[in-house]
Amino acid sequence: MNCPRLLATTWALLLCTAHTLTAAPPAPTTAQPDTVSIAWHAGVARTVITPEQPMWMSGYGGRSKPAEGKVHDLWAKAVALKDPTGKTAVFVSTDLITVPIKMVEAVMTQVTRRHGLGRSEVMFTCSHTHCGPALDEMLSHMLDMKDPDWEQVRSYQKTLNAKLVQLIGNALKDLRPANISVGNGRCHFAANRRAPKGIGPYDHDVPVMKIEAPHGGKLRAVIFGYACHNTVMSYYKWSGDYAGFAQLYLEGRHPGVTALFFAGCGADQNPLPRRREELAEKYGRMLGVAVDQVLQNTTTRVSGRIATRFTNVELHFDNLPKKDDLLEIQKTGSRYKQAWAGNLLEQYRLYGRLLPTYPYPVQTWQIGRDLTWVALGGEVVVDYAVALKTQLGHSQSGHSVWVTGYANDVMAYIASERVLQEGGYEGDTSMIYYQKPSKWRAGLEKTIVDTVTELAADNRLQAALPTTRPGTRLFDGKSLAGWKKTQFGGEADVVVRNGLLILETGADMTGITWNRKTKPPEFDYELTLDAMRVEGHDFFCGLTFPVGKDPCSLILGGWGGGVCGLSNIDGFDASENETTGYQEFQNGRWYRVRLRVTRQKITAWIDGKEILEQKLQGHKITIRGEVDLSKPLGLSTWQTTAAIRNFRIRNLSNKEKSRTGK
Repeated sequence: MNCPRLLATTWALLLCTAHTLTAAPPAPTTAQPDTVSIAWHAGVARTVITPEQPMWMSGYGGRSKPAEGKVHDLWAKAVALKDPTGKTAVFVSTDLITVPIKMVEAVMTQVTRRHGLGRSEVMFTCSHTHCGPALDEMLSHMLDMKDPDWEQVRSYQKTLNAKLVQLIGNALKDLRPANISVGNGRCHFAANRRAPKGIGPYDHDVPVMKIEAPHGGKLRAVIFGYACHNTVMSYYKWSGDYAGFAQLYLEGRHPGVTALFFAGCGADQNPLPRRREELAEKYGRMLGVAVDQVLQNTTTRVSGRIATRFTNVELHFDNLPKKDDLLEIQKTGSRYKQAWAGNLLEQYRLYGRLLPTYPYPVQTWQIGRDLTWVALGGEVVVDYAVALKTQLGHSQSGHSVWVTGYANDVMAYIASERVLQEGGYEGDTSMIYYQKPSKWRAGLEKTIVDTVTELAADNRLQAALPTTRPGTRLFDGKSLAGWKKTQFGGEADVVVRNGLLILETGADMTGITWNRKTKPPEFDYELTLDAMRVEGHDFFCGLTFPVGKDPCSLILGGWGGGVCGLSNIDGFDASENETTGYQEFQNGRWYRVRLRVTRQKITAWIDGKEILEQKLQGHKITIRGEVDLSKPLGLSTWQTTAAIRNFRIRNLSNKEKSRTGK
């Protein structure tokens, strides 16, 4: 399609069980609309992540040697949630000090390849225990480690990544019908650690999710959180600290249950007093009791559907240090400042400058009608939880708003405007230990809160949609029945896995074409599908469809990644006719596509928003020659890997046809 000839990336998609499909026999000439189960499903998995050999711990710069044993094991745990439409989200909890972005990216690459989950559909969190292992290039520069120590850290990180991939897969395999409900408790040992200590704002809420077998069955899992630094202990033994003891308490009280903890916005909150193991156990028991009270009392049953969003927003650093100043600090500064200066000088070497911004992750989930779940990267101060709960309408007994810190990427402390103005460790000096060039520029709080508000509003709209989708399925989620692989020349494999249709990266096009005895309708019909660009930079949805006797193509993400439109209108393709539009598409995100064809016009929507409307009278409808093999109905991609699901067709009602005719 004369799209820019991007270098095609090869993707060993769907390892182990993936298989290439050939054209299946034609499907029956008629098909009944499928029904959707009303049940929610949940899957639970867990794996030990305690280092098998002594290695360095993270959390305190004063540590001078590796760990010397354990109080209890460190765990990674996961819960997969699937709503009645099949939409799935996976929550991951880890007994770690941080969530390295490199770890998240490596794990998500495999999870998307194997299971088709988009970036917004997996939430990575950590307990922020300061008695866990050092991780690759995250907070480890404050430690006086030698080359063999670094090699050990990298080896552990590689093993950890593989365990997390397997963990998520196991949670998905465990999906079964479940009752899911949420509630909120209270616990009071956290205190604001900024001067004057104990006086500043706090968040004593204890959010709780209860997962049970249906019909009054056994408790399977409980997810809970608390906004407090996980820093009771500072010794040389592996431990989940108070959060680890809380999980052990709940699992002891409810045999067979998996308890998962997430850290709230507790960057400026400490357990006080601290530094004794009996206190860590005491606080864990206090938190466990608070969770148990919620489990035993009334909780709100989750209903409706899941909606997820994820984005990165650019946060600006305040004042970037000059190269000459860094060279001087590298010679004369403390060990921590020397490491900081060396890291920034490496940026100068690689880029010729310091990077002025950081891509900050913001994630929101809407779980049914009653839970808005926000996940923020970094060590987030409590002001954000207070602000977002007010902004999004949190109620102890009604709509719940949960705000998770330490999620998806822990790159630095995230100060509020108040903390920035006050200065101190959370607002300024901590950036040295995180290897960042300066404190954040003022305005970050508004940027983050506004982004969360926008994503949450979109999620609530999506979650309010019906749990069933009208129409007849064109893709059964199991095979290519009713379709054939399009022989474009240079095409890649077409595979089916985990209910997804995968069009791999070709050179140039990969696709499927209608292969049924009956023909698709020519007018007065609607096509819907979910599409995701998994890998690549061009169109991930080339939907060819009939318009009377003529075919046309809806192109999403073409001509380098952002062009949307119809090819062709009056001989002009999607990049140069009156339907041409532009939209940023994120790899790893699902987009809901809807296309309607009547005798009067073609209309298309993405995520419920209309992107084009093309009247037919007086216009010539055609397709480009490259996609001629896709008619009468087909899907294709250009040098891009795409995933497709929920592909359906329905005839318009008489009422709908009369409306479109006006």
